Amino acid sequence: MRLKIQLYYTPECPRDPIIKDIKDALSELGVEDYEIEEVMLANDYEARQHRVMGVPTIRINGEDLDPNFKDRGEYKASCTRLYKWKGSIYDRPPKEMIKERLMSVLK
Repeated sequence: MRLKIQLYYTPECPRDPIIKDIKDALSELGVEDYEIEEVMLANDYEARQHRVMGVPTIRINGEDLDPNFKDRGEYKASCTRLYKWKGSIYDRPPKEMIKERLMSVLK
């Protein structure tokens, strides 16, 4: 199964560490058939077009990385997205969270 991964970001939120974590997670799981699309959002209008509620946002095959994500209809191209995982809050998803979600998609 080919995975399509989308990373939404802005110039204010560095994407390089996230791309590295995504690629490392894919490699550690032995996934070779994937595509990563990087989408830079310039403003809130573009965030609304893509239904992004803050960056960084990662989608795997169209589904948000966070299985508990709820779309509240407030779309922003700001570096405000937080991830809650295993009792802690992160400003970007940790690699282990990415791996966990990838494993659930690959089942």
